[in-house]
Amino acid sequence: MQLAEQFDRAAGRYDLLTRLNPGYHGALRSAADALVARLGTPSRPTLWDLGCGSGLSTRALLDALAAAGFDRPRVVGLDASAGMLDQARAKGWPQGVSFVEAVAQDLPEVAAREVDGPADGALAAYLMRNVPQDQRDAVVRAIRDQLRPGGWVALQDYHVKGEAVPTAIWTVVCWAVVLPLAAVVRGNPAIYRYLWRSVLDNDSTADLQARLERAGLTDITWSTARGWQRGILHTVLARRPA
Repeated sequence: MQLAEQFDRAAGRYDLLTRLNPGYHGALRSAADALVARLGTPSRPTLWDLGCGSGLSTRALLDALAAAGFDRPRVVGLDASAGMLDQARAKGWPQGVSFVEAVAQDLPEVAAREVDGPADGALAAYLMRNVPQDQRDAVVRAIRDQLRPGGWVALQDYHVKGEAVPTAIWTVVCWAVVLPLAAVVRGNPAIYRYLWRSVLDNDSTADLQARLERAGLTDITWSTARGWQRGILHTVLARRPA
C-alpha cells in the first residue's frame, strides 16, 4: 500500500494520538514561533506549510503569526494524503488559508498555481523523512527556490541516526507506548511501525546540515526539544541569502 494511503487510514485518529504525545504541540508552536520571528515585517506574509497533515502545524503557524501581530497572512498547506487533508479542511480557518493535495516534489508546479511570487517562509514538520532519500536534495532546493531572497525555512523532525541513546529511547517509546496506543484507539498501527523505521533511516543532523548547505542556504541554526524528545526531535532554521 502506498504511504499516502496508510496516512489516509490513520487520519481519523491522528489528532487524538498527537494529544497523547507530551510536547508534540508545544514543539510545533516553538518551530512556528522561531520561523515567524525571522520574517521581518511583510505587510501580508505568505508561508508554506509543507507536509501539513491534519492541519496541526497550520494552526501553530497561524497562532504564531497572530501573536506576532501579522494581519491576514496567506498560508498554503501541502500534503500527499487526501484523508489527512480532509481532517484539516474540516477545521475552522480564516480567509487566506488553503490546502493542496500534492507531494513535496511537486512544489514548483503547485506554487505556480497557488501563490503570486515567492513566499516569506516555509515550515516543514515531519516531512523530509517521508521523501525518498535520492530526492531530498531536490526537495530542499525546491523549497529554497520558493522563498524570497532573505526568506526562511524551518524543518522539524526526529533525527537519531548515529546516536545510540536517542535511538534506544526512540525504539522503546515506539514499541512500548506509541504502537500499543495506536492499536487501542484503532489508529492504523502500520503507519506507526513505519514511523519507527522511517526515523531510524532518516538523515542524521549532519546529513541534513549538508543538504541545506548544498542548496546554498545560510544562517543555519539547530535546536532540540525538551522532555523525552530531547536529542531526538530537532528543529533547524535556514535562510535563502538576500
